[in-house]
Amino acid sequence: MTIMAPGIVINARLPRSRTGCLTCRKHKVKCDEGKPICGKCQKLQRACTWGDEVQAIPHRLPSPYCSTTAVTSAASRSGALHLSDSSGQNFIVELPNVDISTIPYIHHFITFCCRFLMYPNDSEGNPFQEKLVPLAVSAPALLHSMAALAAGHLSRSERQHGLIAARHYSLALRELNAALSDPIIACSDSTLGACLLLCVYEISHSHNCLWLKHLQGARDLILFRGGPRTSDYLTRFFSILDVSGSLSSGGGPLLQGNYWLDNDPVTDSAGYRPPGGLGKWPYYDSDGVMVNHFHELMVFMAKLSRLSSDSMYDLEIQHPEQIKEQGAIINDALRTWWENCPPALRDQSNNWRRQPRQHKLTVPETLEEEAFSSIKSCMYGCVIYLNHILDPLGREPQKAEITKAIRGILDIARETPRGYGLEMGLYWGLFMAGIAIFNDTETEHLLRRELQADTSGSIYHADRALELLEVLWGRQHQYGAKYDWRQVQVQMGMQVFIFA
Repeated sequence: MTIMAPGIVINARLPRSRTGCLTCRKHKVKCDEGKPICGKCQKLQRACTWGDEVQAIPHRLPSPYCSTTAVTSAASRSGALHLSDSSGQNFIVELPNVDISTIPYIHHFITFCCRFLMYPNDSEGNPFQEKLVPLAVSAPALLHSMAALAAGHLSRSERQHGLIAARHYSLALRELNAALSDPIIACSDSTLGACLLLCVYEISHSHNCLWLKHLQGARDLILFRGGPRTSDYLTRFFSILDVSGSLSSGGGPLLQGNYWLDNDPVTDSAGYRPPGGLGKWPYYDSDGVMVNHFHELMVFMAKLSRLSSDSMYDLEIQHPEQIKEQGAIINDALRTWWENCPPALRDQSNNWRRQPRQHKLTVPETLEEEAFSSIKSCMYGCVIYLNHILDPLGREPQKAEITKAIRGILDIARETPRGYGLEMGLYWGLFMAGIAIFNDTETEHLLRRELQADTSGSIYHADRALELLEVLWGRQHQYGAKYDWRQVQVQMGMQVFIFA
C-alpha cells in the first residue's frame, strides 16, 4: 500500500509473474519454473521452451499512482517528493507552496509520464526528470502542464481524474499566456516545456485538433529562442512531435530543413556520435544506433509528408508525373538507406526474444532490441505510405513489397509483449497496415486488437486513428471500393496524431 498524500491511499496492483516458460505462457497456465523442463510440460509431454523474452525488463508498468517509490504522508505534507531512480539512488523533489492535492499528479508525472514522453522505458538520465521537473518550482505554467498531463493519463482508467486534468489544463493556459508576455520568461525552457506538454495533453486526452495549435506555438517559441538546436532535449522532443504530426496533417514539418540532425557531428575515438550532443539518451541506446538511424528515417518521413501534401492539391492535377518522379527518388533513397543500415537493425530476426543465447540479454540490450523492432515497423510504414501517395485508390494490383510490409508490421506487433509501453512505437506502422488492406476482415480484427489502447500502458494511444480506420473500412466494405484515408479524415473533420 502506497500513501500518496493525506487522505489518499492507493493500493498497489500485484504484478503477474512473467518468468515461466514460453510454453506455459502460451497456454496461459501457471508454470512451476522447473528447468530444463518444467513440471507442467513434463506432465503434458509438451516441448518446454525457454527464451530471453522481455522478462529482462525489471517490472511491468505501474498501475495508476503506483510506483517503485513510496511517497510518505509526512513527505507530502512537507511539500516534497521522496523518490528513487531505477538504479536505487534516492533523491528529493522539493515542491514548496504547491497545493497538497497536486503533489500526487506531479509524482505520477515524474515516475511515469517522463519515462514515456519520448522513448519507452526511458528511466535513466532522463532530461525531463533531471532538467525540466526542477524548473516547475518557479514556473506555474509548467507545473500545471505536468499535473494536467498526469491527471489526463490517469483519467483514461479512472474517470474521476478528468475534471482535475481539465482544471490544471485551464490554469496552465492562463499561466502560459502570462509567461509569453515577458520576453525573458518566454525564452525559458520552462515555457517551451509547458507548451510541448500541453500539446501532448491534447494528443493523449482530447478529441480535438488543438495539439497542432500548441505545436505551432512551440515552433514559434523555438524560433524566438534563436532557432532549433540539436543539443537541446526540448528541440529533439519537438522534432518527433513535429514529424509525427506532419504524417497525418500533411504539408511537412513546421520547421524547415532536417533540423533534428547534427550539422557538424562529432565522434569519439570509437566512432560513436552522440546524437545532438545529449549523450546517450535514451540510456539503452549504447552506441547511438537507434537514435541516429531513427533520425535519418525521420528525413524520409518529412519528405513523404510534403509529397503527400503536393499529391492532394494542385500539383497532382497539373503535374502528376512530378509526383511519380519524386516518389521514385524517395523510394530508391529509402531502399538504399535501409540496405546500408547496420545488420543488427536491418537483419533483426522477429523471433529474437526466443533465440538461444549464451548470456541472457540485459535490460538495456533488451530495450535496444525492442527499439530496433519499432524502427523496422516505422520503415515498413513509410513504404506503405509512399505507395498510397502514388496509388491512393488502389487502382493497381498490390505490390509484393506492400504485402511484405504489411506482414512485417503485423509480425512485429504479434511478438511485442504488452504491458511495457512498447506499443507507442508501433502505432504508425499498424495504422499504415490498416490503410493498405482492403476488405480483409481477419486482418482488420487483428489491427483492431493491436490498436485498442491499454489505458494505463502509455501516454500515447491510437484511439482516433482506429476511429478513422473503422470509418474507412466500413465504407470500403459497403461500396466495394478503395478510399483514400486522407480524404476520409478531411470529411470527418478530424486531425489525427499518431506517434511515430
